[in-house]
Amino acid sequence: MIVKKGFMNKKLPGVIPLKPYCREMVWGGRRLAELYGKQLPAEVRVGETFELSAYEYRESRAAAGPLHGRSLQDLLEQYRDDLVGGDVWARYGGRFPLLIKLLDAQQDLSIQVHPDDAYAQLKGLQDVGKMEAWYVLHSEGGRVAYGLQEGVGREDFTAAVAENRVEEVIRFYTVSRGDLVFSPPGTVHALCAGVVIYEVQQSSDLTFRIYDYDRPGLDGRPRELHIEQALEVIDFAQKLPGPVPYPDLRGDILVESQHFVLRGCGLHTESAEHVAEGSFLALTLVGGKALLSDGEGEYPLAAGATALVPAGGVCEIVPLGDEKLEYLIASVPT
Repeated sequence: MIVKKGFMNKKLPGVIPLKPYCREMVWGGRRLAELYGKQLPAEVRVGETFELSAYEYRESRAAAGPLHGRSLQDLLEQYRDDLVGGDVWARYGGRFPLLIKLLDAQQDLSIQVHPDDAYAQLKGLQDVGKMEAWYVLHSEGGRVAYGLQEGVGREDFTAAVAENRVEEVIRFYTVSRGDLVFSPPGTVHALCAGVVIYEVQQSSDLTFRIYDYDRPGLDGRPRELHIEQALEVIDFAQKLPGPVPYPDLRGDILVESQHFVLRGCGLHTESAEHVAEGSFLALTLVGGKALLSDGEGEYPLAAGATALVPAGGVCEIVPLGDEKLEYLIASVPT
């Protein structure tokens, strides 16, 4: 176990199960309760559950164990590099670098784009840039918007925005469970109705909306668009593949990027051990049930739940029941 020096010799558990923050969105619904038994606020259209989050006012909390009820930001302030890893702590200046969500799209989300770190710093924005990846958990014949049509440049896109025909210059793909979509900054994209996803991203809320279907927000007024900023950050030279299918998780690296590595794992009856070397691990079950152990405590997890393994920690995961256990592990490259 890891001990925070100078803090009353209190131990940092090797596994921290997490309770998410639930965010109401105009395009959200109740499917996360139906699919994963999430305890959602009554009569609220929940679009996002922040499964692993130290983002201000949207923090996830320890769901069990000796740190029960503590927010992730609180734990970061106490345990610092012991929680995230020395290199990660130094690289991100003491800020928790990743955010993991589940999203339930009952309506199409806005067509949008995210800036990179350099743009955010240049403009003096409060957040960092936003790189993200989606793993499709459920789809009722739904689709995603992902990239621009072949040959669409800045002038063509600007004209499409002015003439209210943005959807004509965007690529749309029908997606199924197991599809992986990686969106570096500068990618025009949108999650569409009927799709539920796992999302790992930089811990940021910087989103430039391009088109929102003239839809009112939760306050009854149209949501703000950010056309000028979007045109500054869209990568018009970008060449993107379509969604990549990973229907059978077998330990593959799904994404290896500047800010996160995402691995998909699957188990039938055998157990597995995961060591958080250099970086913390964020383990999210996407199918089946499991028992997680750090040698001192055992924590049952169901599909849709996330647990944090602090840097230097060791976690054993054991399938429970007959259903194949599938899970995603996110970490920071070191």
